[in-house]
Amino acid sequence: MRCCLNSTGNFGKQLKRLMQSINEDIALALLHACRVPETGVHEARKSCKEVRALLRLIRPQIGKTEYSRRQEHYKTISGKLSGSRDAAVRVKTWRELIKENAALQEQRYDAIDRFLSEQQKLNPLEVKGREFFMELALEVEAQSAAPEEWDLPKSLSTLMPNLKLIYQKARDAEKKADSSDEIEAFHQFRKRSKDLFYCLRVLRPMFGKGLNSKVNKLEVMTELQGLANDQAVLLEYLADHRHEIDLDDEQWDLAEACIVAKLQALQKQTHKLAKRLLSDSPASFIKSL
Repeated sequence: MRCCLNSTGNFGKQLKRLMQSINEDIALALLHACRVPETGVHEARKSCKEVRALLRLIRPQIGKTEYSRRQEHYKTISGKLSGSRDAAVRVKTWRELIKENAALQEQRYDAIDRFLSEQQKLNPLEVKGREFFMELALEVEAQSAAPEEWDLPKSLSTLMPNLKLIYQKARDAEKKADSSDEIEAFHQFRKRSKDLFYCLRVLRPMFGKGLNSKVNKLEVMTELQGLANDQAVLLEYLADHRHEIDLDDEQWDLAEACIVAKLQALQKQTHKLAKRLLSDSPASFIKSL
């Protein structure tokens, strides 16, 4: 059961229990993947992102070496789960795009669906087997307990400068992404937004119900960012494998234009929401909590 922070008791001990409970969530999700691979993997990857965001929140307190080691551990776990999941997302993203674009429903574009489906079959989650997920769960479980030497703060106030910096990075990343055509800039904006969302979500009990609206809106924004990222990943993948898909230049240009249009629409929605959520200066943001 997920541990939640509260305004009473030793805050440092609560943080340790929270980190341990998220780690246990990852292990349980991997065990669930033995029966339902897609769902279990999705939940495990989300929890890995959450724990990595919280590591950024406590980074000054645990030190550079321990921070880097833990970040690399969870990044590696996510990496072992990414290939098959990404292949499934590409198929789903393309099929949703077809529903919205009548021009892509012509038979000649079946070549893209066939190619993406064939790639998904090359390494399906189901083929990884129970042992793969069980071994990974044991690997995660081995890192469950927070080290005794972690000197975590006894009060929330100690973490406020860290939270302020996380907000600042999300705000700066949004500005950079909004003024750039580079998809990498938007990707960085997405990562920093997730850091802020996950940190505020776990800290919400410490601030009361007044934070609910902001957390909910941040969740909507990160979901939009995720959908935009799916379009970007699909476009890059198809471009890299274009020679394997039987489309002429005209057909490819239309497919590319549809993906780019969807990507840009999602980015526009995201920035519109971000302008409201990240409008405060870092100092004002902290005061508003």
